[in-house]
Amino acid sequence: MLDSRYVPLFIVGFLLYIGFMIMVGILSTKGKTSGSNFLTGGSNLGFFLIFCTVGATMIGTGSSMGAIGNGFNHGWGGAIYGLGASTGILSMLMFVNIREKNFITMSEEAQYYYGGKKIVRQVMGFMMFVIEIIWLGNHMNGGSKYLAYITGLDDVLCKLITVLAFAVYVFIGGYLAVVVTDAVQFCVIIAGFALIAVRAIPAAGGYAKIAETFDAAGKSGAMGFYGVGSYGLMAAFALVLSTYMGVIGTPTHRTRIYTSADKGTAKKAFLSSGIMLFFWSFVTAVIGMSAFAIATEQGVTLESADYAFSFMATHVLGPVFGLVLMIAGLSATMSSGDSDAISGITILLTDVYPSVTGKKIKEEDYPKYSRIALVVTLAIAFLITLFVNDVITYIQKVVGSLLPGVAVCMFMGRFWKRATWQGGLACIFSGTAFGLLYLLIPSVSGWVDANLGGAAVPATIITLVFGVIVSLVTPADTTPETERVKAVFDARLGE
Repeated sequence: MLDSRYVPLFIVGFLLYIGFMIMVGILSTKGKTSGSNFLTGGSNLGFFLIFCTVGATMIGTGSSMGAIGNGFNHGWGGAIYGLGASTGILSMLMFVNIREKNFITMSEEAQYYYGGKKIVRQVMGFMMFVIEIIWLGNHMNGGSKYLAYITGLDDVLCKLITVLAFAVYVFIGGYLAVVVTDAVQFCVIIAGFALIAVRAIPAAGGYAKIAETFDAAGKSGAMGFYGVGSYGLMAAFALVLSTYMGVIGTPTHRTRIYTSADKGTAKKAFLSSGIMLFFWSFVTAVIGMSAFAIATEQGVTLESADYAFSFMATHVLGPVFGLVLMIAGLSATMSSGDSDAISGITILLTDVYPSVTGKKIKEEDYPKYSRIALVVTLAIAFLITLFVNDVITYIQKVVGSLLPGVAVCMFMGRFWKRATWQGGLACIFSGTAFGLLYLLIPSVSGWVDANLGGAAVPATIITLVFGVIVSLVTPADTTPETERVKAVFDARLGE
């Protein structure tokens, strides 16, 4: 916990910041949240908003907590997460053509790829909702780490405060409020993190001093190529793959395509974001490794490497200015959380609800039901966070084990014409089955972690094998494109 003298300063600043975000959300969405626009923002967003919302989400919990924590433990290994994230975002360029179909969820896109089969949309819709809850839990963990470090409050209470913070302007203004506030938060994040990064190495005594500190700690490999000598080659590859698959298999990033003004806008935004994320990954590594050197020099032991950014903000920049920049850290987690929250409720209302009830929500009722769905979604995610705390472990274990099946399913549907709807479902079911075995049976996870660096590698291989084999032994799909598109829109209407 930080010196108690400065806690009120942070709390006041945090409340003012949230109030400002609420005001931005209200003013930017006034008169623009009627009907399904609450979920899509009008599907006409320009380059700047798409670029900012992608950037703010990806420089969110994974970077501000997990990657910097990896830098603290493994030096240049702090850039591994960013490598997977940037590669994933750049790979989304292969999917931007789908913007021309005017879909609004990843489930609709999957249904289109697999012959317009409604069962694919139903299964994918359920999986997408689960995936968004998984990511929401990750962001709650991240935000609670900041609050716990500063205030010393109970971890559960910190998670609850975090939920309320990033939920409030989603509740008020829907998707448009999310992307507009993301743009503001993106600017705060960039300014805050960049300022710390510029001062980090000098504050640690220079790069040579950082290297000496890692050498003295028996981590000389941390200062080599991506810190592989410290992190481990297989573990590094598994983290890159789990992060990459997390991007491809997460509905949030598809939403940016569906809500862009056009295909060209989406393409430019994802290209720019991917390049920016690649270079940004080294910023997180620098902050993390500098934090390790400074903490070691001062004899400070952090309870968790996830506190590395908080430590740097308050020790390098001083408690007063550092607390202001801690708001940048919270912005990172909130900008990630609000995006996943709105994607989750979009899937719940447009895919899951019609599949279960056979009914479509009336256009004028979308705002009301969206707010109810938001509360339900956040409540479920909050319960999940009670069982997992470490950010990178969360990404490697939960995301790395459950998302490859969905990601492989989307790749097969997009690029392999011989893929069948049965093969697509085989990807999802085999991936989910392996993920559950990995998460629930300690002996399985122990062997996988020790020999394969994590679940992402075997999960990807297993799902790909099942998807290919099942596709080859089932009849090829010959449904014309026009019929596939029609089937998607019929299903949206509950038909």
